[in-house]
Amino acid sequence: MTTGLLVSPASAAVPAKKDVTLVVTQLPAQVRLIPGESIALSLSTNATTGYTWDTKVSGKKKAVKVFQGIYSAPAATGMVGVPGTTLWQITAKSVGKAVVTVVTTSPSGESSNVGKLTVIVMAK
Repeated sequence: MTTGLLVSPASAAVPAKKDVTLVVTQLPAQVRLIPGESIALSLSTNATTGYTWDTKVSGKKKAVKVFQGIYSAPAATGMVGVPGTTLWQITAKSVGKAVVTVVTTSPSGESSNVGKLTVIVMAK
């Protein structure tokens, strides 16, 4: 898993209507947004392992919209098994607290939590 918290401009890979100004790269984490703001969650993943990554929202589920993750393969390095990244866009919809949990599922079907992102959506 990649570590750190990074502020960067919007990425072309994110299906955003508005610019994403914060990219979260480490879990657990917490962010505060106002309705209409979007962030990106970017985690190191490796599609060649057979594992899959997904998100589950708990708490006030209607507070956020989590878009399907988009996997980007690593740059051509000539190295086998180098991980790429999966990027999820998360948009604040209404006031409340939601927890976005990233879950990984093994090829055998076993699931485990990778980490949690707490999103607190505040009034303007």
